[in-house]
Amino acid sequence: MRIASFLSLLLVFEVAHAQTLPSIPLKMDSLFKGYNQSAGPGCAVAIIQNGQVIFSKGYGMGNLEYTIPVTSKTVFDVASLAKQFTGFAISTLVQEGKITLSDDIRKYLPELPRFAQTITIGHLVHHTSGIRDWPEALMAAGWRYSELCSFQDIMHMVKNQRELDFVPGTEESYSNSGYNILAALVEKVSGQTFPAWTSEHIFKPLQMTSTLFLDDNGRVIPNLAYSYYSNQDIFLKSTDVLTAYGSSSLYTSLEDMAKWVIHFQQALETKDPVFIRMLDTGKLNNGEKVSYGFGLETGTYNGYSTIVHTGAWAGYRTIIRNFPDEKLSVIILSNGDDNSINNQYMAKVVSLFLTDKTKPSTPVPTITSVKVNPERLKKYVGLYKWRPGEVHISLEKDTIRFQFIGEDSYPTIALNDSTFMLTVAGLPIVFHQSKGGAVNSFTFKDRLGKKFTPHSASADELKTYVGTYFSQELQAEYTVGIQANKLVVRHFRRGDFPMSSNMKDEFTGDLGVVRFIRNNRQQVRGFNLSGERVRNIYFDKKH
Repeated sequence: MRIASFLSLLLVFEVAHAQTLPSIPLKMDSLFKGYNQSAGPGCAVAIIQNGQVIFSKGYGMGNLEYTIPVTSKTVFDVASLAKQFTGFAISTLVQEGKITLSDDIRKYLPELPRFAQTITIGHLVHHTSGIRDWPEALMAAGWRYSELCSFQDIMHMVKNQRELDFVPGTEESYSNSGYNILAALVEKVSGQTFPAWTSEHIFKPLQMTSTLFLDDNGRVIPNLAYSYYSNQDIFLKSTDVLTAYGSSSLYTSLEDMAKWVIHFQQALETKDPVFIRMLDTGKLNNGEKVSYGFGLETGTYNGYSTIVHTGAWAGYRTIIRNFPDEKLSVIILSNGDDNSINNQYMAKVVSLFLTDKTKPSTPVPTITSVKVNPERLKKYVGLYKWRPGEVHISLEKDTIRFQFIGEDSYPTIALNDSTFMLTVAGLPIVFHQSKGGAVNSFTFKDRLGKKFTPHSASADELKTYVGTYFSQELQAEYTVGIQANKLVVRHFRRGDFPMSSNMKDEFTGDLGVVRFIRNNRQQVRGFNLSGERVRNIYFDKKH
């Protein structure tokens, strides 16, 4: 695989800017006028067309303390955009004949647990391994998002996992941990650290001089945009001390990412096998297609073939969307905790160049909310069983909110009486009403959610759960008690988690889903903790 020379890339930048369409800067300034201020965080946006950067500009502030503006050279933590570089590394090792996707991962990393089923490299690449996702697992162990989580912490967690969330190849569940394991694989096979390997094989050849995988949170990163989030019309700093290379912790600039995107497109056009393989998607054991390739999502967007990935960590929100057939790519990097960057803003930029082929007679529509009868909205409120956990649908100021138990609650936009857009994901939720008018289910991400009536645990039942519980896997302890006739799960570092009774022996709350387990004498002997990307972490009752 040949990396393009820095000189050729430099010429691309010079020629491209000379040919920038006069109308594009004006339209882009109008689209991002909300970011173009000195009182808030910002974003950097680039448009690449026909191998040329036709637009590149920063808006807003990279540092609010010193009012340092965002430019094309500002460095961001691009979070999960990192995965495509890990995918490139794996595809390169396959091309060199050093590994195969069907290899058992323990062939190279024998220190990983010996589960009942084999985990292959391909399972890790396509998120079908059953390995727990570290953000949820480590938080259950007592970590906070605001404190250091290192690559070593993650690998220690993986090595201590007791059972898989599911049989490898039977489901797709996004796992950051899987890509950290892939980074460890690259290190084992190459004899280099992962940051060193990516620097030698990608960043230096492409002259991506501001790009690195962070393996030391104390390292000084020049031109770094700080991370912020909004709280009641003010911005606060969002701490980022993560060193989870492989899945995350890639620091780069708009200028550098444009070099990678240009080279990626060129490699596809020349049929470079390393890059072509990166678009290979997986399959489940039943033959069902998985849309995830090598750190990249493939699919269609408004009728066009597209390659995309997003990133989100702390206050950083990032996205690259490629349209390989149209030779068009858009990059947006931001530092202000704004999820609309990856959906609405990206859609508006793309609409400047591509009409919606699914609706050729009209431009790409702007999502607008319709007014829904409040009495109808109340029918949607409740708890629903969805995938392995529960979803809480609530109503706040005539707005339907969606919350996977243990996660944040997010607002939706009403598209019609029964369909609501979850803007944070850019995906619709469709509620189903029976002939009698009752609403007992919804569909989200092609999965059915079924409403259920929570079980009301009696005072005597609650007393049976009281005690101290310990997880050997996480080396974590929780205390279960009762406050104001409500079950409360307490962690020494993370505080109290009030839990609501769902069904007999099952409770939900911000901690996740807790299912108590009884022995043959109907005594509580422990509980399993589950979330969106972790399942059945066992806690044994000590007393």
